[in-house]
Amino acid sequence: MPKPFREQDESRSRRRKARGSQQKADWTSIDGGTLQAVIAAVTSNGGAIRFGYTRDGGGYAVGILGDGDPYTEYLRPSDDVTGYLEEIISEWSDEIKT
Repeated sequence: MPKPFREQDESRSRRRKARGSQQKADWTSIDGGTLQAVIAAVTSNGGAIRFGYTRDGGGYAVGILGDGDPYTEYLRPSDDVTGYLEEIISEWSDEIKT
């Protein structure tokens, strides 16, 4: 039988603390120009992009539709989120040229 939701949430919190990540994901900390560029690159080639958070709010969730099967990438606040978005921009910009 699955654990009650409160126990699951406490368990996630303990795991996050064990990894040493006390940061919470916050899209407002990401450069607006980068966000604008990634939206433009993906949508101008017929794709869609979704920005969100993991269920516990501790990580970023980036969903891509239009590049094969839809998928969601999960990033920790300690990851290079801007670098990841710049990779998406580069990949989708290359798609436009071909």
